[in-house]
Amino acid sequence: MAGAPSLGLEPAPRLGSRLVLGLALISAIILVAAAVLPQWSAIAMGQGAGWYGAVLALASLGMPIGAWRLLHHRRGQAEAKAAHRMAELGAQIVAGSAALAASEARLRRAQRIGRVGGFEIDLRSGVNRRSGEYMSVQGLPGEDRIEQHADWVARLHPEDRVRAEKCFLDAVSDTSGITDYAQEYRIVAPGGEVRWISARAEIQRDGAGRAIRMVGAHVEVTALKCTEAALRASEERLRLAQEAAGLGIWERDLRDGSAVWSAEQFRLMGFPPADQPPSRDALRERVLPEDRPALVMERLQQGDPAAHRADGSFRHQFRIRHDADGGIRSILGLGRVIPGADGTPGRIIGVNLDITERVRAEERQALLTRELDHRAKNALAVVQAALRLTPRDDPDAFARAVQGRVAALTRAHTLLAEGGWSGAELRAVLQGELDPFLGAANQAVLDGPPVLLAAAAAQPIAMAIHELATNAMKYGALSAHQGQVTVRWRIVAMATLEIDWEEAGGPLLGDGPSRRGFGTRVIEATLRGQLGGTVQKTWSAAGLRCRITLPVARVTVLAQAIEAPPELTFGA
Repeated sequence: MAGAPSLGLEPAPRLGSRLVLGLALISAIILVAAAVLPQWSAIAMGQGAGWYGAVLALASLGMPIGAWRLLHHRRGQAEAKAAHRMAELGAQIVAGSAALAASEARLRRAQRIGRVGGFEIDLRSGVNRRSGEYMSVQGLPGEDRIEQHADWVARLHPEDRVRAEKCFLDAVSDTSGITDYAQEYRIVAPGGEVRWISARAEIQRDGAGRAIRMVGAHVEVTALKCTEAALRASEERLRLAQEAAGLGIWERDLRDGSAVWSAEQFRLMGFPPADQPPSRDALRERVLPEDRPALVMERLQQGDPAAHRADGSFRHQFRIRHDADGGIRSILGLGRVIPGADGTPGRIIGVNLDITERVRAEERQALLTRELDHRAKNALAVVQAALRLTPRDDPDAFARAVQGRVAALTRAHTLLAEGGWSGAELRAVLQGELDPFLGAANQAVLDGPPVLLAAAAAQPIAMAIHELATNAMKYGALSAHQGQVTVRWRIVAMATLEIDWEEAGGPLLGDGPSRRGFGTRVIEATLRGQLGGTVQKTWSAAGLRCRITLPVARVTVLAQAIEAPPELTFGA
């Protein structure tokens, strides 16, 4: 009985088998003894032949019975063991089949969720076995299918077809030796939807290197490609914004000196694009010496507690000499100092902005403000002097004189405004001051190279020419119809601007005027007092000749900087 306690007794079949085996063993012993001990056998035969024969007969009968029983017992054991083993194997097969089915179900589920489809290609017969998941990825019903190469080619996007097919054919050629195949391309699903496919496979080859089989998978990566495209577009927009704004992004580790720069940062700071940003020393050399103490890294190195604000942010402005053209660029730096684990500054993240144009605009604005103030004061001085020094016995002449001089200031102001206060052409200044006094176009001849007058010099020269033209209209060449004024100018040795005024065809003149009038005072105050030039006048019977000599550095934009001339002053 299953589970019963053992009493030292064996089951009957097992006990019978042991008795038979024992009998066979005794019989064998008797037979061996009879054969080995013939004398004993003879004695035994002589003394009791009947008994001995019976024993031998019994032994002879016991031997085959025992042997048969032994063989039958062992075969039963073997069959029982085999049946037990078969049962175990059956159970293992059932369990393995269930596990395999579950694994295949999980694999198919993962393939379905991950949009992964398997395929196998017999490269000799051309048979393409596609899994149901593969067909789903291709936009077709999700059933296992056998296809041909042409079916795959037909689904390829027209723009990718030639490239993708060539990649496949090159990979499976018998001479390529390729065993790992990978490429990405687009397909067009039956509904017209464009999908991105990433194909990966192994190529099996025979001993001669011929491709015989390809096993791989297709993964739909449309979402990934869309994300990558969006990321590239975002990066492109950021790059364009950085370029448009002149914005460079950078980061530097203060412990080991390593740094990361954006592409725009290299361009902004005048360094060629490279794998690694320049060292701190190389960057420091690019900054003008007088601006280096303002750099946040310099201040941190000096232990300046005011190098950054309490929240780590900082703002500094400095100038660099750009390597591309050697020009000076103004840079605004904004960022944050991030402490390390020990609380001390560990790294800096910041942006640099090219504010060169803004700084120049501010400088121009400041200069313009000073010039406007200067011109306003000059205009008031001219008006006051005209009112004070112009003879008052003729009210009409008095009014014309005042209006003419104010108009000269206005014309110069207009020319400068049209040029953005960057200067005015000498020819335009001369033409503007002569035109109001000409009766005919041929009464004035202008001859000279292009010369751009500095904003600070245009108004004084215009006022001096106005006084010469006024004098010519009253007493000289412009008072006669056939009279003519010729103005020639040139630059001598890039240091001096010479302007020659010559009158002809006017009334005959004697010696020069006996007293210094208001016009003479204006010329002396503007050309000598303001611009540091000289004026030489010569009176002849043909008319007035005047040579004006001015320093180029004071009156033209050839100089790097133009100093504002002193304010006009008139003697009594």
